[in-house]
Amino acid sequence: MPQALLTRAELYELVWAEPLNKIAERFDTSGQRLSQICDAHAIDRPEQGHWLRIEMGRPVSVRPLKPAPAGVPELILISPSKREKAHASVETVPCVPDADSSAANTLRVPERLVRPHALIAEWIAVREREVRKKEQVYDPRLKRLIMPTPLTAADRRRFRLADAIFKAVEKQGVQVRKDERRELLMVRNGEQLTFQLRYRLKRGQRQLTPDELRWRGPDAEKWVYELNETDSLLFEIKTWLPRGARTEWEDSKRATLEQQLDDIVAGIMGAFPALEQLRREREEDRRRSGLAAQERRERENARKLDAARFRRLLELASAWREAELARAFLAALRERLPPDTLPVAGIDAADWLAWAERKVEEHDRLNGGAGSVFESIAGVTLWTYPDA
Repeated sequence: MPQALLTRAELYELVWAEPLNKIAERFDTSGQRLSQICDAHAIDRPEQGHWLRIEMGRPVSVRPLKPAPAGVPELILISPSKREKAHASVETVPCVPDADSSAANTLRVPERLVRPHALIAEWIAVREREVRKKEQVYDPRLKRLIMPTPLTAADRRRFRLADAIFKAVEKQGVQVRKDERRELLMVRNGEQLTFQLRYRLKRGQRQLTPDELRWRGPDAEKWVYELNETDSLLFEIKTWLPRGARTEWEDSKRATLEQQLDDIVAGIMGAFPALEQLRREREEDRRRSGLAAQERRERENARKLDAARFRRLLELASAWREAELARAFLAALRERLPPDTLPVAGIDAADWLAWAERKVEEHDRLNGGAGSVFESIAGVTLWTYPDA
């Protein structure tokens, strides 16, 4: 792409319209370089998590374009990043960028592995043991059994590039290790990235060997489809990142992975703040969800308690009505009771009346005053009526 000449206002509109990496692709440059251009021309960029909040429908703040400080031009010339062409041999891939991109590309892939990273050394040791055993092993990438071979030029290139990436990110506080499933992890401040550095696979057709045909029978197909590695090396962040974050870098005609090393490391380091912001927003969502659930429970408990107290009020009112009815009944009973009434069950009629009057008074809660009624209602809890 040819050079582009923009005003500060035009670049400002682009920067706030979509993620920086997408804009950088239009100009054949990197997001890191475009951010440096914005900083040099006093153009504010969206904060970390800006595009994630837009994706989740959350409000965002947009800072207006400030007047250019003294000495800052209004016109901006954006040139595409020049990359050296990759050599045919993967062992002699040039790692030194040209003069125009030397400011942005500072990391280098070593030509030889010297004091390799612990994980690289482990991979090499495992391969050597497998080669010595001369037994087939299962390759999860190719999804089939293979016979281990000594390290190839492609293997050494992948190991050198992985070694450069691992050491570069560890200098910035990232820990590179394997999890319990032996997947590769990059960890910083509790945030984890899973990733892989591999050659892209391609499905191809292979003729069966005579031994394979013998086991399959005369009517079986004489070929099978298999996955095979290509010459295109790929670095991939497997952890989900917010939309707009770059997660793949691959060999291309424009640049090899060695020439994209700065962008890869910058992409890895930029992923951690994005994951941290995402985690904080998820925690905030869980906190708000928990508060909302607690408020719903409290409202429901308040409703149940109010209903239980009203149930107690109705019980007291019913007891008072029953007591009034009992008093009227006892009064009528006295009027009809003959003086010479014989004892019943060995108890005189007067004692029976006294017992009945005492029970009526106990049944009527108004005898204790209005305060006792309110105390009885206030003593109701959510567990007073378990069947409610």
